[in-house]
Amino acid sequence: MAAPPDTALAPRADLSRFIQRARVLWRGPSPGDYVRVPDGTVELVVRVTPTTCDVHALGPREQVVRKAPSEVPPDTLGIQFKPGGAYPFFGLPMSELAHRSLSIDTLWGKADGARLRAALAEAPTSQARLRTLEAALVDRLHRDDVFEPAAAYLVRRGIRLLTDAVEIPRVAELARTLGVSERHLRRAFDDVLGMGPKSYARLVRFQRALQASRVQGQGARPDWGAIAAGAGYYDQAHLIADFRAVLGTTPGAWTRSRAA
Repeated sequence: MAAPPDTALAPRADLSRFIQRARVLWRGPSPGDYVRVPDGTVELVVRVTPTTCDVHALGPREQVVRKAPSEVPPDTLGIQFKPGGAYPFFGLPMSELAHRSLSIDTLWGKADGARLRAALAEAPTSQARLRTLEAALVDRLHRDDVFEPAAAYLVRRGIRLLTDAVEIPRVAELARTLGVSERHLRRAFDDVLGMGPKSYARLVRFQRALQASRVQGQGARPDWGAIAAGAGYYDQAHLIADFRAVLGTTPGAWTRSRAA
């Protein structure tokens, strides 16, 4: 079944350079699975039930994540950081969060985690919950021990170059443009983004193909050959292999499942 729609919330302006979007997941009477397609981002998720409140950070991944409706409580708030925008808030290299889900108690310590969860549980609305969470993030940002790798600026620039390029550069070319060795670039990306530049470039290309399929698929069957060429794949077979690796299915099957 298609993923349920979610409600967008506006994050506060002083966090806009870190946060990509905030949303409340919505479940109707016949909900579908929650599907998180990899894009190199970290998401901070708050799940509230009548008796519990838990907060987890979902690290960057290279494969799709699916959750059954029963695993997504009706009131679930998510803050999605921009690629390379999460590292100041969690006190550790993003490579340690990659492919993992860690509780806020593990990341911030039990005392700070418990205080945040209690404040979120008391917030009367999703909007109030978002403001509570944002205030906690701003506090973390202004701590003396905020995690700030020396190569953070380098990685942010590298992310922009990969994201904005008409033709996505290879790692060697990107390293030359940034004036560093490939080894240094890989280590920097691991610390700040949670994956290497090659893996992130692959997700940028994949996301371009996915977006093109949505545009083409509005009332017509996507032309996967043209999409593959436009997104930077060698050929359609290369695109299909990437879809299988990232989503576990073919492009056509994925498109049909999203439309169901």
